[in-house]
Amino acid sequence: MDVCQYGKCFECGGTNSGSNFCSKCEIDFLRRNFSKWTSGNVNIDSIIQKTQTTAFVCVDYLEWIPFENFDFVKYHARGAFSVIYSSVWLEGPRHIFDNESQDWVRSGPIKCALKRIENSQSICQEYLDNILKYHECFRNASAVVDCFGLTRDPTGCYMLVTRFYESGNLHQYLAKTMGCLCWRDVIDMLWGIIVSGLEPIHENELFHGNLHGGNLLVEEHPELINVKLSDIGLYGPADISELAEILTSWITAISDDPDPSPTSEQFDIAEEKRFSDLINKTFSKPKFHNQAVYFSRLLDYRSLCKNTQ
Repeated sequence: MDVCQYGKCFECGGTNSGSNFCSKCEIDFLRRNFSKWTSGNVNIDSIIQKTQTTAFVCVDYLEWIPFENFDFVKYHARGAFSVIYSSVWLEGPRHIFDNESQDWVRSGPIKCALKRIENSQSICQEYLDNILKYHECFRNASAVVDCFGLTRDPTGCYMLVTRFYESGNLHQYLAKTMGCLCWRDVIDMLWGIIVSGLEPIHENELFHGNLHGGNLLVEEHPELINVKLSDIGLYGPADISELAEILTSWITAISDDPDPSPTSEQFDIAEEKRFSDLINKTFSKPKFHNQAVYFSRLLDYRSLCKNTQ
């Protein structure tokens, strides 16, 4: 990270590590507040403190958020090992820089997702290790779901606090849009997942381990569609770079060009045929057995043909 571009700290005169963010001063501030909060679990406290004492930017660390700071908590969905709720975090994250006070302040009310981890009253060390790995992925990969911290509900179960994505997961988004995505949108979404999500994860010698449409969350903007990875289970090393190279060649082949390549023309023909069939198609979430455990398989990238145009 090039820290020189962010200027000097207003408080100590040191070099900022992020925009208006002095790592030294902010870590000192966070350390002074260690005695003002606890999760009730010394290992969780240690994980949160570790993220706070290694922060380089304002969105770089986790917080312990008391459950009473959330309002309008509503059931949203159920997974194999967790329950998702939507809620409003009344204070919001400390992500806004106030120019007048030259300090970081909280954003105010923000809609969040609360992922309730079932039977986590006595959470195991393995799961805690995965939370720390998740944070490393979140810190290094822009296509990973924003995570603000942890909380604990009245039953004693721990919950991950993440950003709420209004467009839902990939299954829900495709059902809502009737699958009306052109091939360029599809390739662009895949590119974002791989280059901004999976590739940085794999560079840290980790991999997702449970990738499917239900944990790909859609963030829709006027000019583009972003897809964020959630529910990251990290079980070992993998390499995604070969697949990224293949997609790069595909994107080059189908990009807008006054002299389109044969590959681009093939995509256009396929796109016209697919749209003509959409009227008679329905989209629904695939059924999963509630006691089944699904694992992703390693993809043999070498078996995919690179574009030769």
